[in-house]
Amino acid sequence: MSHYPKPALTGDAVILAGEGPDTRVLVIQRKKPPFQGEYAFPGGFAEPYELPLHTVLRELKEETGLQLAPTRAVPLSLRTREGRDPRGWTLSQPYLFYLERPLPVHAADDAAQAEWRLLKEMDQLAFDHGAILCEALGKFWEGMPSFHLLLKGIQPYSTKKLPSGPVPFFGGTFNPWHDGHTACVSLCPHSVVVVPDMNPFKAGQNKSCYWQEFRHILTRVQDQVHGVFSGFFGLEMVNPTVGWLPFTSCDQKALLIGDDNLAGLPSWIEAARLVKALDLLYVAPRLADPKKLEAASIWLHDQNPHCKLIFLQDHPHRNISSTAIRDARPLNP
Repeated sequence: MSHYPKPALTGDAVILAGEGPDTRVLVIQRKKPPFQGEYAFPGGFAEPYELPLHTVLRELKEETGLQLAPTRAVPLSLRTREGRDPRGWTLSQPYLFYLERPLPVHAADDAAQAEWRLLKEMDQLAFDHGAILCEALGKFWEGMPSFHLLLKGIQPYSTKKLPSGPVPFFGGTFNPWHDGHTACVSLCPHSVVVVPDMNPFKAGQNKSCYWQEFRHILTRVQDQVHGVFSGFFGLEMVNPTVGWLPFTSCDQKALLIGDDNLAGLPSWIEAARLVKALDLLYVAPRLADPKKLEAASIWLHDQNPHCKLIFLQDHPHRNISSTAIRDARPLNP
């Protein structure tokens, strides 16, 4: 008998149907603890030696009556984070499925209810299913490296296709989104793609529901930007910019950052390789040290003399800090 500790293995099904504002997601209302009465994705525990995809298909049929072909499955990342399930060490392998329209479902087994809910009205999900939903929607973004060919030409709620011309990406944890962030995207001369991400070096990253937080960001900026890419939001692995931006499919790769980030750019993960992939770098005023800013600008030119460095106009919100906002929040009792 092995002395190694063993996790429990589960599978979850993210099933979307329809496009645009009419997109619906299949959820169940949990009949039992944990999260009794809350909404979650259909899924459950694997049987001994059962493949995760078979677990998902079996649990989906048991809980909702819906039977899908395995060829429709798009695998998402394995979820292993400590605390994701209050019952203990539980790994989940989620899969995404897309249907042209909702199919009839009925609740059974561990589901008190099974229903198709409008995605734009879906608020909070149990476990870490909000983060899983964010990743799933990233699979529909044509031009992003997370795009899956099985989903070509389909655009559910909140998803886009990368536009032609320069595409400035504005990444960050945005914890929380504030007026300084809004000013940055407003100053940029091209339509920005906001990329909320995961930074393990910042506190407060394990949000109660990443989908809820994503919808908050989307509501704040949806009329000012090309779109908000959700695919990295709530991932358990760090996703440095160099790991995805060079692999985007756009005519000109651009990055929007604050001048404090420019000052620290040489210390970013594989910064030289990232800079060599850029055509444009837009810099919004923050509170950077002028000497460090000058040194970083020289370093940038040395690495890629073809990257155009553009400093944006000043704005009244340059002093706002996400860290200061978080530190000022009252502690939960």
